[in-house]
Amino acid sequence: MISIGNIAIYVSDLERSERFYTDGLGLEVLTRIEAPEVREVIVGTPSQGSQLMLAWERTPGGPIQPSGIWKVFLFTDDAAALYEAAVAAGADAVEPPKTLEQFKMLIGFVKDPDGYLIEIGQRLTS
Repeated sequence: MISIGNIAIYVSDLERSERFYTDGLGLEVLTRIEAPEVREVIVGTPSQGSQLMLAWERTPGGPIQPSGIWKVFLFTDDAAALYEAAVAAGADAVEPPKTLEQFKMLIGFVKDPDGYLIEIGQRLTS
């Protein structure tokens, strides 16, 4: 068996990103890692899905420029509420949730404090 444990992204302010992903989006801090060159916080939902590692370089090479990451996808039971919570927590509104019949999903988009695209998805039951 093989599975993805986590995806790591660089952030410019670890505490701000942690607050956004936990207080704003409702994920939990699962692990904190201190290494000589980087501090990391892994967020997610215990025992469910993949995890997101927020990494802050102790000697950053410049501003964060999301590259190579298209989006981070989050499932929720209430896309509209999570979209509003994300915007209230400092996300840039990109597109409010709308129904995509071909996928039987409600999908919305925001950008996190460093500009990473977050796709918020809710499965439709009918």
